[in-house]
Amino acid sequence: MFGMGWRNCDLINLPKIVLCLMAIFLFSGTSFLRAQDNFFTGTVQDAQGAALVGATVVATVTESGLSEVVLTDENGTFRFQSLKPGVYTLTVQMAGFRAEVLKEISVITDEAKTVQIVLQVAPFSQTVDVVGIAPLPGSGLSEAQVPTSVFTFGSEDFENNQTISLADTIHERLGSVTLDNTTTNPFQPTLRFRGFTASSLLGLPQGVAVYQNGVRINEPFGDTVQFDLMPQFAVSHAQLSAGAEPVFGLNALGGSLAIRLKNGFDTVGFRGEVSGGSFDRLTTTAEWGGNRGPWAIYLGATRFDEEGWRVASPSEVVQAVADISYRQGPVDAGLTTTFADSRLTGNAPAPIELLESSRNAVFTYPDVTENRLGFVQGRYNRVLSPEWSLQANGYYRDVDRQTLNGDEADFSICDDDFLPYGAPDNTLCFGGDDDDDDDDDIFESDIENEGVEDEDEDAETAPQSLVDINSGQFITTDDAEGDAAFNRSSTRMKGYGAAVQAVSSAEIGGRQNHFTLGSAFDAAEISFSNNSEVGTLTEERTVVGSGRFTGLFGQAPDDLFNTSIDVANMMVGFYFHNTLSLTDRVHATVAGRFNHAQVDIADRLGVSLNGEHDFSRFNVSAGLVYQFGDPVSVFGRYAESSRVPTAAELSCADPEEPCRVPNAFISDPPLEQAVARSVEFGVRGRIGNNPNQNTAWSLTFYNTEVSDDILFIASPYLIGTGYFQNAGSTLRRGLDFDIRGQVERLNWFASYSLLQATFNSPLNFPSDSEINSAANAASMLEVGPGDRLPGIPRHSFKTGVQYRLTSAWNLAADVVSASSRVYIGDESNNQAQLSGYTITNIRSVYRLSDHVEFFARIDNLFDLSYGTFGVLAELEVFLREVPDADDPRFISPGTPRSAFAGLRVRF
Repeated sequence: MFGMGWRNCDLINLPKIVLCLMAIFLFSGTSFLRAQDNFFTGTVQDAQGAALVGATVVATVTESGLSEVVLTDENGTFRFQSLKPGVYTLTVQMAGFRAEVLKEISVITDEAKTVQIVLQVAPFSQTVDVVGIAPLPGSGLSEAQVPTSVFTFGSEDFENNQTISLADTIHERLGSVTLDNTTTNPFQPTLRFRGFTASSLLGLPQGVAVYQNGVRINEPFGDTVQFDLMPQFAVSHAQLSAGAEPVFGLNALGGSLAIRLKNGFDTVGFRGEVSGGSFDRLTTTAEWGGNRGPWAIYLGATRFDEEGWRVASPSEVVQAVADISYRQGPVDAGLTTTFADSRLTGNAPAPIELLESSRNAVFTYPDVTENRLGFVQGRYNRVLSPEWSLQANGYYRDVDRQTLNGDEADFSICDDDFLPYGAPDNTLCFGGDDDDDDDDDIFESDIENEGVEDEDEDAETAPQSLVDINSGQFITTDDAEGDAAFNRSSTRMKGYGAAVQAVSSAEIGGRQNHFTLGSAFDAAEISFSNNSEVGTLTEERTVVGSGRFTGLFGQAPDDLFNTSIDVANMMVGFYFHNTLSLTDRVHATVAGRFNHAQVDIADRLGVSLNGEHDFSRFNVSAGLVYQFGDPVSVFGRYAESSRVPTAAELSCADPEEPCRVPNAFISDPPLEQAVARSVEFGVRGRIGNNPNQNTAWSLTFYNTEVSDDILFIASPYLIGTGYFQNAGSTLRRGLDFDIRGQVERLNWFASYSLLQATFNSPLNFPSDSEINSAANAASMLEVGPGDRLPGIPRHSFKTGVQYRLTSAWNLAADVVSASSRVYIGDESNNQAQLSGYTITNIRSVYRLSDHVEFFARIDNLFDLSYGTFGVLAELEVFLREVPDADDPRFISPGTPRSAFAGLRVRF
């Protein structure tokens, strides 16, 4: 194991860590201040006289060509210190403006020089959108030179959209993004981008890499993405890059999402808002940013509370962000602290017949997740010369995750023949079910040689009596009925790491070139444990606990109901990215990254889960862009990315012992890393040069094949159980069409995605003919190439308009549409699919004064009843609302019509 020194670092010590890092940062920052006798200063403004913050100012010695670089501060002021006497050329640049060049500027010893520069707005057709091409900020490149699709969102997009989760805003805007609300909790969505997943749920193949201020925030245990820990209110900029992305490291199979938080230079003043509405929802947010000289501070916090629209589904989320920034001359640095505390209830899918009787009904409950986050990250960016810059960051991230799930269980009174000596007659047992040979239903373990059933006739699995792991006493029906259980898990993740990157814009052979070279180190210490408390299922299908924690007689606590492991993760990456402009119109890009990952597992209860796993791979990409002129360009790219099996997957990979995710693990057969190979071609362009009347569009075709894809194979007998395995190759092939524009007061967009997400190898999935009639005599589903992957719609369409009725009032409407999806458990595509849907949302903002505005939003305007997630499973619990229910379809219902309104103030 490595990095054990961080084990003593705790969330409660976070303030001390912050103060220590701030002291180091402040001390180092002062080293950049040097007193000089002579200096060269100036201001940079736009045509209206407003200060331009962050403009790049380059002073070049006319004779030698040597240069120094500074950035303008919050007042639009720049200052060169200790310039040698001589004649200089001054170049000032900023995105969205024409560059300004001042020549023949003389600097004389002991004389202060001051200039004032006015930048003119560039024509719309010449506006350059800069996008990130590497994890660390500072590696921006013109979007016109990038051979892939990139989508960007600003803070105003999140604010105007009035959604509570960053995932919702992205979903409502892009056809290539769909959401599964598996748990029906708004902070626990499963986001799918081109069929690849970013989700808080273990058991899903995570195929999107997510970064915050240049730090990877896919959690180290399962690579999951916790949207409740991402402070949308504090997001200044978000970028979603499509296709396999080698430079962004592991899990970027389908793309990467990078968010940048606000700071006191970019966000100045106070904003506060309060809103409420349906489901007893109440949200409050406050943020303030300010700066003085080279220093800036940003503070923000939000609180979300609601009772939920389904039975017994309350949730609360608290998030806070503090940032201190320093900008002086060529240096831009800062320290950001993020805190989050949430308690989310997500009561998951319910039988379709139950939902038909009551739309807000739940199956078994409660299902509660508590997350707590402490996250400190420092950043440093220094412009070394007009052609070189250096970026670095470091972080410590502490996540405490607790889950409590009330589930059905299948414990029954032991047969007398299997009672241990001294056990009461009413002792509960696990297992012992007949293999059902007499019922013409054969389990996988009963199959030998070409699917021929063995000759065991009954082949009963011996039942195992239950004991309380704390007292050692047998668990009996006096304690609980045994038809339910509280399954608990505890996960503590302490991650830390650092990255460094150098960026060069030096020309090669007189041609423009942009080169990035970087490395990253990430490590994590993880402690995971789980247990199961025997309970009784009430008529309302909630669980009453017994205080008895399940163990198997003769095995406890080292059994399938109890897990306690320590995990140590280490990831090292080295990457490069280079874009060379072969001509003014042709840009060639090559990139690559070497990843090495180590996952060590130590079993605290036994030895069955012990393991050391190493994975290494070098992924590459190459692309080309050809510009037909300012309006239109075509691009193409080949790219690779990979993801390695996580500890959660490595410890749950045995089909003979399916486990409950995330509540149980078993011995670990090895898994291979999944590798995505993507080919993408597209064309994009703009129409119109007027900022108030223009259109931007793009059309992209892509094909991504994932070899050794790691999938969760669900058990047909108990919902929520299964195992992980390499499932051959899978394919995502499709096209995206996006168009957006503005005509005076009207803004509009449309986004369509056609996606064929399929298996690409023959597979067998365990099933049951009572659940899926396509199951063969061996209780297996035969899946072939071309069968659709579950949960991914083939068609997705989004469109919206926003109209400014007056200078103070605007009205907007969005339409979100998705086609049908295959149920999990129907991988062979033989059963009816979960129906598609089209919902309409409207929203409006009215400015009451210069400082106060009223906003409102209505979701699902026409109150459509729909579902976003479906799974086939055996229904063994009696439903008093629907006594004759036997349909194996479980779905997660979509949110009904809801309305919210609030007030926002700014100073």
